[in-house]
Amino acid sequence: MTKKNGQLEIICIGLDSFSIEAIKKSFRENKVEYHFSYIQDVGDLMSFGKREADAVFFASNRQSQKTIDDIRRIRHVIPRAAITLLSPRPDITGIVGSFRAGLFDFLSLPVDSNEIRTVIYRLKLHGAVQSGLWNPERAVLHLFSRPESFSSVKDIAQSLHQYINLFFEREKELTFHSDEKRLESLKRKLHLTDQQLKRIKRFLADETGLIFGLRYWKHRFYFLVKDGEGNLSYLVAKNSSAYSIKEILSDYLSNVLKTSVTILTESRKREEMRLLSLTDEITGLFNQRKLVEDLDLFISRFQHDRNGFALLFVDIDYFKNVNDQFGHVVGSQLLIDMAKVVKNQLRSTDLVYRYGGDEFIVLLPRTTITESKMIALRISEAVKAAEFDIDKEQKYRLSLSVGIAEYPNDADTAKSIIEFADKMMYLSKKSGRGKVFHVSEVVA
Repeated sequence: MTKKNGQLEIICIGLDSFSIEAIKKSFRENKVEYHFSYIQDVGDLMSFGKREADAVFFASNRQSQKTIDDIRRIRHVIPRAAITLLSPRPDITGIVGSFRAGLFDFLSLPVDSNEIRTVIYRLKLHGAVQSGLWNPERAVLHLFSRPESFSSVKDIAQSLHQYINLFFEREKELTFHSDEKRLESLKRKLHLTDQQLKRIKRFLADETGLIFGLRYWKHRFYFLVKDGEGNLSYLVAKNSSAYSIKEILSDYLSNVLKTSVTILTESRKREEMRLLSLTDEITGLFNQRKLVEDLDLFISRFQHDRNGFALLFVDIDYFKNVNDQFGHVVGSQLLIDMAKVVKNQLRSTDLVYRYGGDEFIVLLPRTTITESKMIALRISEAVKAAEFDIDKEQKYRLSLSVGIAEYPNDADTAKSIIEFADKMMYLSKKSGRGKVFHVSEVVA
């Protein structure tokens, strides 16, 4: 890395004083010498004058595409800098797009000292990479130092391919699906024995194994790499480095890969368990617990982006008659079918929850009161128009009473906005049921 008097040259763009001091503190604690420069906006880069820096810490609260465009501008002006994005909005799509645009790392705001230490550690490795001082251990650390950040086996496999490219010159590559027919074809093409094919099948069955050596012959290495989603790459490559095959494809690499896959698997299991705890077992919608969790999130985001939201409290009119007349099995199926009708009237960003019994709540992000009335009326009319199956011969019709609450104009806490929407729904029922209600206005 380009250093001035042995110091890391750091440019901060748009950072608040708290974040700057937290980053400086971590640099001091890690005994890394640094020189900081500051500008307010990416647009000031051209007039700033500096074209060389080791790292850029860039704070952004803009929409994803604008942030991605800004990262591309930074890379254009300072191409060798490692760019770390700081944002209070951990939008997954935006972050993925940012990495594709050349992002080096990501920090969520407010900054956490442990996360900063990880970034500093990776910056040190980045320096070695930029200087061309590769060795297998350093490359493993650089590419797999944050196994918790992988979202799929495909992500891990892509890092493995990057690792392979550092030490091998590829001469041949064939990608195929690892089904029985393709394996038999591979066996014939490579003249594999039955024993070798059995070993390959054991490799495929091992969820933690990603790379498998077939043979090493005439300075060329023949091996298989799992690419995720059931795909395999067959590679023929020549060692173009000063390191031996055993040093490059070491037990250390194997253990790190297994650890990465294991962490990913455990993370997925935890997420599945968490989602089960947040899901209504009958309708498959989110439940009360998830509603409170999401409301807290949207309310906290409001402090940063000032984007309000609306809440619809939905109650099915006279639903007790369904259970009394047809039984709870039919009643449960009607809840499932009615929930589908509601979801079909919503946008991809809207969220639906079963609040309890025959009550549902719809959360409408970034929605004005006028828009929320239109959406609520659309839901109400769609349910009135739908015919729900009781059995093969009998149909049933439902209607809804809907109350609307707007954050933060009607209420400013999670509990109070639910209570306000509930009160509006109650007034809707009093006005004759099958209506949409907000404050003093009834929407037929």
